[in-house]
Amino acid sequence: MASRTLENDFRNTQVQRTLEYILSLGLFKSPPINREETLSEKKRKLVHELKNYLVDLSGFKFNREGANIYE
Repeated sequence: MASRTLENDFRNTQVQRTLEYILSLGLFKSPPINREETLSEKKRKLVHELKNYLVDLSGFKFNREGANIYE
């Protein structure tokens, strides 16, 4: 039995549909994926991905009077 590894973007809907179709034919077996991430792992990944988009708002002061001027 031979194995193949596919590298692609699994967020792409065409890729997902194609793989679902191929597996639905019954000619190939999909190995069970038993990979549950803990909440701390998910949070760590999210912080790592968003660290370039953080904005420092420590000196920000909201001006209520200026926010209500619609001219």
